Amino acid sequence: MKNKYTVLNSTKFVRQGEVLLLDEPQQVWMIESGSVAVFLSQNQNGSLQGSRRYLFTAEVGEALFGFATSQNFNSLSILVVPITDSTLLHFHRSELDSNISSSNIFITTWFKQLSSVFNLSGILLPAPEVFSYTPWQTQLTILDNFHQEFLSCLQELEQQSQLETLAQFQERERLNQAATVGAIADFVSLIAPKQATTAFVSDPLLAAAGAVGHAMGIQIKPPSKSENMQRVKEPLEAIARASQMRIRRVLLSERWWRVDCGPILAYLQADNTPVALLLNGKMNYEIYNPVTLKRIPVSDRTAKLLSPNGYMFYPPFPEKKVDLLTLFQYSLRGRGRELLSLLVLGIAAALTGMVVPQATGVLIDTAIPDADRGLLLQLTLGLLAASFGVAIFRVTQGINLNRIEMYSYFNTQSAVWDRLLRLRLAFFRQYSSGEMLSRVNAINQIRGKLGADKLDILFKSLFSLLNLGLLFIYSPSLASVAVVIVLLTVIVTSIAGHFKRQKTAQMEELEGEIGGLTIQLVGGISKLRTTGSEGRAFAFWAKYYQQQLKLMRDNQSIEDLIATFNILQSNLTPIVIFWMTASLLSQAQTGSLSTGTFLAFNTAFAVFITGVTTLSNNLIDLLEIGVLWEHAKPIVDELPEVDLNKADPGRLSGYVKLDHVTFRYREDGPLNLDDVTIEAKPGEFIAFVGPSGSGKSTTLRMLLGFDVPEQGTVYYDGQDLSGLDVSAVRRQLGVVLQNGRINSESVFENISGGALIRMEECWEAARMAGFAEDIENMPMGMHTVISEGGANLSGGQRQRLLIARALVLKPRIIFFDEATSALDNRTQAIVSESLEKLKVTRIAIAHRLSTIRNADRIYVIEAGRVVQQGTFEELASQDGLFAKLMAKQVKVRQKSLVNTGV
Repeated sequence: MKNKYTVLNSTKFVRQGEVLLLDEPQQVWMIESGSVAVFLSQNQNGSLQGSRRYLFTAEVGEALFGFATSQNFNSLSILVVPITDSTLLHFHRSELDSNISSSNIFITTWFKQLSSVFNLSGILLPAPEVFSYTPWQTQLTILDNFHQEFLSCLQELEQQSQLETLAQFQERERLNQAATVGAIADFVSLIAPKQATTAFVSDPLLAAAGAVGHAMGIQIKPPSKSENMQRVKEPLEAIARASQMRIRRVLLSERWWRVDCGPILAYLQADNTPVALLLNGKMNYEIYNPVTLKRIPVSDRTAKLLSPNGYMFYPPFPEKKVDLLTLFQYSLRGRGRELLSLLVLGIAAALTGMVVPQATGVLIDTAIPDADRGLLLQLTLGLLAASFGVAIFRVTQGINLNRIEMYSYFNTQSAVWDRLLRLRLAFFRQYSSGEMLSRVNAINQIRGKLGADKLDILFKSLFSLLNLGLLFIYSPSLASVAVVIVLLTVIVTSIAGHFKRQKTAQMEELEGEIGGLTIQLVGGISKLRTTGSEGRAFAFWAKYYQQQLKLMRDNQSIEDLIATFNILQSNLTPIVIFWMTASLLSQAQTGSLSTGTFLAFNTAFAVFITGVTTLSNNLIDLLEIGVLWEHAKPIVDELPEVDLNKADPGRLSGYVKLDHVTFRYREDGPLNLDDVTIEAKPGEFIAFVGPSGSGKSTTLRMLLGFDVPEQGTVYYDGQDLSGLDVSAVRRQLGVVLQNGRINSESVFENISGGALIRMEECWEAARMAGFAEDIENMPMGMHTVISEGGANLSGGQRQRLLIARALVLKPRIIFFDEATSALDNRTQAIVSESLEKLKVTRIAIAHRLSTIRNADRIYVIEAGRVVQQGTFEELASQDGLFAKLMAKQVKVRQKSLVNTGV
């Protein structure tokens, strides 16, 4: 090889770590052995300064060309550092063409290496095309010009890096300031807790959200670094995602501040400044402005300063398994004032109600025998006052109960659905749709059994038991009868409740099975009619439904028995009391029991026994809560897919890798993936092929984080996916599925997918997907409304629409799951060319092998293992599974052509 060149300084042996500058434009270095890394460094007066920026790696057989220095780029230097001990040949570039006829190959490779530096930076620097017949001097001119463009782009990249470093420094300073102000605010909150707000932050929206979150006990976090805020329609949604909470847009209707709606985030009409609407100690609303740090009361005048729309926050469940006590505490969070009021008013109403039996005793023993009109008037007024007092207590208690029920319902339901939406997909494989719906509804049933009307009855019954103390004051002997009755009621209720719990548990499980079966039958009604299987389907459904009816009948029988027992108890108890009283009087054991005292006892006993009966009737329903909770427990026991401890992935560059991944769907099942290793470098196009059931879709599920490997690791940009916020990763991916969902809305809304997208960008995405011509032929263009599921589009149009949706945000990584099966060759070529220009990482599952001819690497998967890998040409020339799949498709294609007469 040496004899082919005019070597300037003979062979140069460069040790690992030595530095070689590419600062002579007429010199070329050829790598004879080893490999080298190429870096950019700052050059100050001939001395290398600062940190180095890695550019790329060059291997054996590649050439390294020197750069011409210019006044514009004299501070930049390109340098080479051997990764291992390397041997380089040093020669003049004018000698290259005279000795090697294919010298343009080295220049083309060099161009591609330089262009690859900017693939992921947002800077476009396409490599020039150099042909074998291009004159050598022209090639050198192209080389020099390209070097200047390359240095110009590098300088732009360095400036971007410096701006990012400055922004990071400013953010660090802001956080330091926020920590200091936050500490001071904590001290202030000890003195004036009602005035405590969030720590100072420079972003008014984040500060206002922080004030609302502080009032609700939610930790508000700024948007993650992976968020592209230029594409977010509502910035508050990015804050909500980072804070793991849900938000809802609400309308501030007329005189909204007269009702306790909880903390709200709103905006000023004048300049759209975000503000927090908070309740003060007197339960009146105030407008907290995070810019001026002032609070002003909300009134008819100040309410006009606000925009009509606001946002309410819904906190999630704690990031742990939720038990019934935690659920109860969560549903009542922030309702301490109402709970305390409920307790005090209940006791006050019960104690006030005790005035009636005592007044009865005084009336019979004193007022009537003594004909004391004054005492009679006092008793009358006292009873009227007691009646009004009890009524006021009950009304206030009912208002508080309604407030508690409303808040607990909204908080609990939103938290349940939030938890459900954040669970791993593997969880949903355990249950049918009907079973899942039944388990979700179980929590709503629990809320129904603890509704305001039931709680009102329950509280009245419990507080009426306070009359037991009054009974012992009147007559301990007769009060003992009341105790025996209570014990008997508890025993009967407990036995009945035990049997009813068993029946209810069976009913809940059966209801889920029937719901799932019903959904399946309705979904497959066309197939049932085609096969004439309606009768067998009905019989199969009726078998389960009959079991449900039997359980419902048994439940009703138990409830009827309890009702019958309570009726007998309430009717027989007075007889027992009168009999006991007569017996005690005859034995002269109740000398102190006057007529008035007996009537007072009887009145208090009537209130007491009514409370016991009512409590017994409702206790059966309350015992079912345990069954319903067990039914709903799997949802709240399962931990969310993403928690606050997961790291933000940042902006992805496009590197993806499965490293020795092993996976099975069931613990005792066969391996679906067996030691699979797949790698996609930034900008590469890789594909998975294989027979049905080989593990291609499972591999894609691993990459999307839908399932967790039994062994091995999934990497994005060298970061373990298990430690990342997988939702933040997915937001940066473009995923096109063969049966992707198309919404019933306009073409523009379907392509934009809720992101902040301009009309021009939608048209650009449509052109890249080969869909623009179809849209132009539609009646209203981009504003044409598509029916549910895309029923008014052809199969190819639906796929092109889904591709356009995936491309509009220009993601760094795109997944295709047989997403181009319905495209013709022309459209397929348009899509492939568009993706090539984007320089994104493409990972495709392909059944039609012609769609992956240009793939950089193809992985052939069989029985969960990678059995072949290589380019299309390499695999086609090998005797293996890929060649067999290709031959099979060719045979099917030929048969199709014969059948159609082509």
